[in-house]
Amino acid sequence: MLDNKASSEIRAAELWLDDTTTQARSIADLATYLGYSESHIRRHFLRCFGMGPARYRNTLRLERAASLLLRTPRRVIDIAESCGFRSHAIFSRAFHHHFGTSPTRFRRRHGRPTILPKASHLDVRVTTCPTISLWSIRHYGYPAPQSLPHLWERHRSHHAWGKRPLLDGIALLLPDDPAITPRHRQRIDIGFQGTTAWPPSPYHRRLTCPKTLAASLTFDDLSLLPSLHAYLLDHWLPDQSLDYTAAPARVIRDEWHQRFELLLPLGQGST
Repeated sequence: MLDNKASSEIRAAELWLDDTTTQARSIADLATYLGYSESHIRRHFLRCFGMGPARYRNTLRLERAASLLLRTPRRVIDIAESCGFRSHAIFSRAFHHHFGTSPTRFRRRHGRPTILPKASHLDVRVTTCPTISLWSIRHYGYPAPQSLPHLWERHRSHHAWGKRPLLDGIALLLPDDPAITPRHRQRIDIGFQGTTAWPPSPYHRRLTCPKTLAASLTFDDLSLLPSLHAYLLDHWLPDQSLDYTAAPARVIRDEWHQRFELLLPLGQGST
């Protein structure tokens, strides 16, 4: 287990909230799903994440909306609806309360960063990323860059796997936008690729990442991941006609060449 403060049921609650951000589901539904009382969930969720489950889910919705405002030209109402808000007015009030400004002013104030000339040597390819199937465990709080390799290797040899020959490789998924979500709340899904139906531990869940078009960067040093992820989002993406989907970025290790590949999912965009 990566961080001891999140029990298996609270992890399950956080994942359920993440998976249902666009749905009209209540905390009572969450309590029924977990088999606990609402007060029990609220108390333990507040202790772990510093806010109640309803506020947490609303925060996820608003941060996704802010990312889409920052990185796409989509209409505000379309972003609001895609993030689970029933009307423009409800979205605007919630956004202003959270960020201290309206969605339109937020977009205008932050704009889209310009290309950095010094980073132009990075070789970004647009490629097709195949479907991958993972057993994943979620880590809460983005670690310091220098500790990322240790985090990777720690779960590469996780004791819950025993001696079963299950692993085809390992992957990281980055669900949060580093320009929007504070580092202490950024999440990392550490996934082991494979097709077995055997769950490694109560903290793991099954994930399938669909086939997608993606921007690809290869690199040798895992500690470079935060800066490379920010580069793709802030300095490569604004110059492209491809759509930003806000889907989690993927990191795959090439075992043969001992390199990593960072993949940022994209849509087809405008032509």
